[in-house]
Amino acid sequence: MSQKTEQKGQSFLKGTAILTAATFIVKFINIFFSIPLANFLDDEGMGHFNTAYDIFVFFSVLASSGTPVAISRLVSVAYAQNRKREADKIFRVAFTLFSGIGLVGCIVMAVFSRQFAMLMNQNDRSMYAIAALAPMCFFMSLSSCLRGYFQGRSNMTPTAVSQVLESLIKLFVGIALALYFLKTTGLPELGAAGAILGVSIGSFFAVLYILLYYFRKSRDTRYSPFEPKVSSVGEILKSILTFAVPVIIGSAFLSALDIVDSSVMMYRLQGAAGVDANSAIAMKGWLGTARKYFDLPNAVPISTIVLPMLSGAIAKKEKREINRISMLSLRMTLMVAIPSAAGLCIFAKPICSLLLYSRPEFAANTAPLLAVMAPAVITASLLYTTNSMIQAVGKVYVPVINMIVGTVVRIGVVYVLCGIPEINAMGSAVGTFVSYLVMIILNLIALHRMLPEIPSVVRMGIRPLLASVIMGAVSYPVYLLLTRFMSEKFAVIPVILLAILVYLVAAVFTKAITREEIVQLPKGEKLADKLHLK
Repeated sequence: MSQKTEQKGQSFLKGTAILTAATFIVKFINIFFSIPLANFLDDEGMGHFNTAYDIFVFFSVLASSGTPVAISRLVSVAYAQNRKREADKIFRVAFTLFSGIGLVGCIVMAVFSRQFAMLMNQNDRSMYAIAALAPMCFFMSLSSCLRGYFQGRSNMTPTAVSQVLESLIKLFVGIALALYFLKTTGLPELGAAGAILGVSIGSFFAVLYILLYYFRKSRDTRYSPFEPKVSSVGEILKSILTFAVPVIIGSAFLSALDIVDSSVMMYRLQGAAGVDANSAIAMKGWLGTARKYFDLPNAVPISTIVLPMLSGAIAKKEKREINRISMLSLRMTLMVAIPSAAGLCIFAKPICSLLLYSRPEFAANTAPLLAVMAPAVITASLLYTTNSMIQAVGKVYVPVINMIVGTVVRIGVVYVLCGIPEINAMGSAVGTFVSYLVMIILNLIALHRMLPEIPSVVRMGIRPLLASVIMGAVSYPVYLLLTRFMSEKFAVIPVILLAILVYLVAAVFTKAITREEIVQLPKGEKLADKLHLK
């Protein structure tokens, strides 16, 4: 491996490591945000919270994989061509455009909060939580542009830090406001609104941090006098919209799945299945909680870093680097997703019992939904990564078409299954798995046409799957043994740590992890030597 290629590999893995660490910290914080909410809000309150949170996830996905994806690709290509002025002008135009769009979204959500609530729940009690979420639309539009700009420059630090800051503020402010409103009013819908207001406040401080970071860094920017003339505002707008619109549409379809799924499920539960309104809201609370736990291990950071890196390699026409980044991205996705899916499936019941410690009945109803969703962690993680790879190639409409197909399939599955009283909300969990499976199959077919030298994903997944089987075969008997001496919700804590250790050892033993990958990490040479990797 040449020094040049090695350095690129280090940059890729370093960026992935930064975002992965930040993502797991954020997801860990989110657990502590969800635990108290699920334990002091009743089933109805959680239903109202999840109604607004579904909308939050919708805008969050747009902000994390829509706007910044488009900006990061355009900025990355500009930097690969040594056009710094072009990259900075792309950012300024995008910032102006999307801040206006975010402001309109904020006003629409605040004004029509009652209509949104009626559409999603067949009643208006969630309107307060939806209105509390409105400022987040504007703040996220700003932060998404800033994050995309720095991601395009392969600087993942501001994205990582702002995400952690946002989650910390959401945790403390959201919980405090939820408790305050619940105590002073006794209304679960206002308690849910307090929690959601914390989300909006967290978004504000994330924007504040990343803006200060931008102004500090912009002072150090130096332009070359030999750079070509920058494009006009009209040309840049056309480039942004040409790439951003299909990416945003694709992200919207993916994130809108949960909103559409929820609306169809509520309609069918209260119609064909004969479930009363309060019970349907409770089921929605179980499903929303299961989805939060399902989202914990998704390998989104890999998709975030692969797009600017792969776009830059394609702009420079470095075929070897294109293939290396593509294969490494898919391998890393599988390395995280397969054991995560196995762990969620095997330990769904004790995980829910632990996180919902004061509500055993709620935990018992949530666990089966989580277990059914768990295999979709693999397909969902692969979907994020392959979407970014296809977008980097420039075929931005392909993921959109594939996600439209998956959306139609999911709605059909939910409509049929949720109308069956014996299946009820479980139909939505099944629909989640089926839709992601359809989408990733279509994505992989398209990707192999664009990059035919990439090995089969199935073949790449064999070693991580074998390591995961070893992990389950060792950890589950230990869990059963520990439950003889302690509660299952506490027994799962040391078992999860054991499972991670066993998986890492098994990954080395099965050669799912190679020395070439380890040495590219900080102090990787020493780590590879200790693991006896050759």
